[in-house]
Amino acid sequence: MAARGKVTLEALLAPVKDVLNRRAFPEKALTDSQVELMLQLLSSMDSDKDPDAARVGEREGRTASPLVSRLSAGFNHGVGRSGHIAAPQPKAIGASLMQQVTDTVAVDAIRKLGLDNVRYGLVAPLSTGMSIALVLAALRREMRVRNVLYPRIDHLSPSRGIAFAGLEEVRAPTRIDGDAVRADLGELERLMSKQKATAVLLTTTFFSPRESDPVKEVAKLCADRGSPLVINNAYGVQSEEIMRSIRSAIDAGRVDAVVQSSDKNFLSPVGGSIVVSPSKEVVDWVSETYAGRATAGPIVQTLAALLVTGTERYNQLRREQTANRLLLQERMETIAGEIGRRVLSVKNPVSCAMTIDGMNAEDLGARLYNLRVTGPRAISKGAQGSCIDNYPHSYIVMNAAIGASQKDVEEATSKLNRALSSSSPEL
Repeated sequence: MAARGKVTLEALLAPVKDVLNRRAFPEKALTDSQVELMLQLLSSMDSDKDPDAARVGEREGRTASPLVSRLSAGFNHGVGRSGHIAAPQPKAIGASLMQQVTDTVAVDAIRKLGLDNVRYGLVAPLSTGMSIALVLAALRREMRVRNVLYPRIDHLSPSRGIAFAGLEEVRAPTRIDGDAVRADLGELERLMSKQKATAVLLTTTFFSPRESDPVKEVAKLCADRGSPLVINNAYGVQSEEIMRSIRSAIDAGRVDAVVQSSDKNFLSPVGGSIVVSPSKEVVDWVSETYAGRATAGPIVQTLAALLVTGTERYNQLRREQTANRLLLQERMETIAGEIGRRVLSVKNPVSCAMTIDGMNAEDLGARLYNLRVTGPRAISKGAQGSCIDNYPHSYIVMNAAIGASQKDVEEATSKLNRALSSSSPEL
C-alpha cells in the first residue's frame, strides 16, 4: 500500500519537479493543486517562515494576518533588490527562485507561441504602459534617447509612459486607407531622418479601425539608422499573425524590446507584463531601471496562469478566439444589413467595428452598459478614439479576445441588436 501511495504522490509531484528543473512552458497544463503546492514550497524557503529567526530589520516579511500573507501567495518579502528587480534577495530565497522560474517560463512561452528568435525576458510587476516607461527609461539612461517617435494611437497609457520616462513624444501621423487607419510609413521615415537621439514605439494591437503598425518595415529603418525600437504588443500574443509579423521584424531589422500584457494574453489579474528581447543587455538594463523591490503578486499570478494553461490549452484558446472573431463579424454583418449599415473593412484579428452613422454613439454605449455588455466602444464621427482626425464614420467596436466564449459573443451581439432597435436616428 505504501508503494502504491508513493506512485500516486510521484505522479502529483512530477510536473512540479519538471517545471523547477527545466523551467519551460509546459505542454500539458498543471492542476491548481500542483501549482499551489509548488508556490507553498517556494514561499516556505523565505526567511519570514523560519520559526527561529530573530527579525530586527525594518522589512521582515511581517503581515497583519494570515489572510494578508495568502494574498501574495506567501511571498511577503516581494522580489528583487534595490537597483535590480531580478536580483536574488538573501532573505527571500524562494521568491528569488520563483522570479527566475517565472522569467524563464514566460520567455519559453513567448518563444513557443511565435517569437522563437527572442531569448531573454523579464516578467515585470507593472502594467503594460508602465513597463513601456521602464523600457524607455532604460534606453534613455543607456543610449541617451531623448525623443520617442510614436504613430498615433488614441490611448493614454503609452503616452503617459513616454512622459514618465522623461522623454518627448513626437507623434507620427496616421492615414486613412479605405476604412482602415494606418501608420503613415512615409511620414514616419521623414520624421526619423529629422530627429536625433530618437527611439520608435510601435503598436500591434488596438481597436478597429486602427490596424497594426508595419513592424517589419520600421525595424529595417531602425536598423539602418541605429534607432532603438520598442513594440507595444499589448494583447498580440493571442494572434499567430501578429506574432509572425514581430518575428519577421526581428529577423529583418532591429527590435530592442517587445512588451505584452500578462492579463490580456494569459488571463491573469491586471498588474503584470512580459518584456522580451533578442538582447540580454537590454533586459539587464530594464531590470536595473526599476526602483527598489517589488510586490510578488503580479509575478506569482503570471506564473500560475502560465502553468495552468500550458501549450496545448493555449493553442486551443487561440483556436476558440479565431472562431469567435469570425462569429462576431458574421453577427455584426447581419445586424448591420438589417439597419442599413455595414461592418468596416479593417484587418484586425481581435476587434470588429460597425458603422452607426446617424445615431448617437454616446447613447448607444450607455444602452449597452445598462444591458450589462462590457468592453464595447461607441465612437462619434470625428471624435477622439479613431487615431486620426475627422474619421468619416460613427461606429461601434466589439472585441472577441482570448478567453471570451461563444456565449459572450452571442449575448453581446443580441443585446447590440436590441439596443439598436430601440435607438432612433435622432437620439
